[in-house]
This record gives sequence, C-alpha cells and structure tokens, in this order.
Amino acid sequence: MTYEDEDGNIRLLPGFKFDPTDEVLVGFYLKRRVFSQPFPIEIIPYFDVFQIEPWRIPEGDGNIFNERKCFFHNTMGRDLENLDMIVAGSGQWRVMEKWKDVLVPKNNEVIGKKNILNFWEVQGDCARRTRWVMHEFRLALITNPSKMANWAAYRIFQIQDEKNAKWGIMRKAPIMGVLKSLISVLRVEVFQALPNDSFLGPGQ
Repeated sequence: MTYEDEDGNIRLLPGFKFDPTDEVLVGFYLKRRVFSQPFPIEIIPYFDVFQIEPWRIPEGDGNIFNERKCFFHNTMGRDLENLDMIVAGSGQWRVMEKWKDVLVPKNNEVIGKKNILNFWEVQGDCARRTRWVMHEFRLALITNPSKMANWAAYRIFQIQDEKNAKWGIMRKAPIMGVLKSLISVLRVEVFQALPNDSFLGPGQ
C-alpha cells in the first residue's frame, strides 16, 4: 500500500485512500500524536480547522483522503470558549452530538470522546445550515475518561443524503453567542497543562 518517492518519502500507492474507523483514528493515530510517537507514514496533517470555512480547507499532500478529510489540531486554549458554537471563517461550527464514547469493540473500553458538529454560514443576523459535518475526537485519560488530552483529530466531510436533515434553511443567528465566541477567540489566557497521566488505548 506504500511506496518511496524520489525524495525518500513513504507514500500511499495511487488509488488507495485513507478513511480510518473511529477506533483506529483514536486508538492508533491520535494516541501516537499525543505521545509524540513516530508514524509509519505521515498521513494526517496538522491544520487549524477553525481558521476558515470547511470547503476552503486544503486537500492534503497527494489528495490521499476519500470524501472525508482528517487533520490533527492542538485544542489547548479553547477550554474557556463556547464549545457548542465555534466561529470559523464566515460561519460557525455548531455541536449536534456531544462527547459520545469511542469504544474498542472487543471489550467496550472507552478510548476517547467524539463530538459531531455541523457548519452554518452566517450572513448578517441570519444563518444557513450547510451539508458540512465535522467529527472531533479526543483521547481519554485512563483514570478518568471524562478528562481528555489537548490534541484532537478531526474528520470533515459533506453529507450527500438530504433525507436525514433539512439543509439550506435560513434562521436567525444567535448574535450574542457569536459575539461571545469571537471574544473567546481573541482572548489570551494562560492554561495549565493536563495532569501527567496515562491514556487509554487498544491493548492496554
């Protein structure tokens, strides 16, 4: 599935796409990122997914993703923000489902947490729901699964099935919420690091 290019970099063979399950994304890739362990092949890039609108996010090196792009981002500094509505470019990511458990199927161990967010375009005092969806993953502490590491993995994609949601609806945007999120983005705080603890992962 991999080959070495002219510069000595290991890459996926043409035709192969990267689309890991929740368990693999958290238990292997995110866990190795949290512990600064090397990857057999650098597939998931670092990118602040809250800088711009989802359709402007780069494809990544070599367009290795399927319809669902994956990224790493360090969430330190976001702890005091409004996590239910996060400003990004001309719109905002709004939480649809919050902190669902990510489990290892063989023993139902909780190895991480997952947020599901939907992107809304904001125009004046109105907002339009788009088909863009984000999955945010965090690695959980082994001694207290409610606490999570600062590093996060993100999966971003467009929903194609219109039967499951009402897309393109214009609604009044919660202006105070938008202002609070903007203030949170501009605010500079000093955050304490998480306790030096072990993290969950398959096989532990």
